Amino acid sequence: MPSIAASLVEPSLRASADPLAVELLARLRHNAADLTRARVTRPFPRTEALRIYRQKAANGDRRSVRTDGYPALLAALGEAHESEVIVHGVAFSDAVFLVFTDPGRSHCFGVLRKLLDRGAGRDR
Repeated sequence: MPSIAASLVEPSLRASADPLAVELLARLRHNAADLTRARVTRPFPRTEALRIYRQKAANGDRRSVRTDGYPALLAALGEAHESEVIVHGVAFSDAVFLVFTDPGRSHCFGVLRKLLDRGAGRDR
């Protein structure tokens, strides 16, 4: 997967009403977005993205991860008219954000936030 400057997704995030998009924008601004990188998929069918992420939501999270945003994302992908999406992965030490946009990165369908529990699985 290629890597791009995370700042390239900022216009679509600013246009989004998704609270996770707002959180990601704040993190990007705080962490100098020009230096933050995002891993990017090639455009693929929106219907395929909907199928994949419905299945992931149904399977649930691993013990060390909590994912937020599935209901809003799945609803938006189900209602979208665009035929393709791109997924951008932006990683921080405590979380990974997946940003779903159209191929032109002008519209954000939704954001998933995967919170990482570094202590999960350890004996206490």
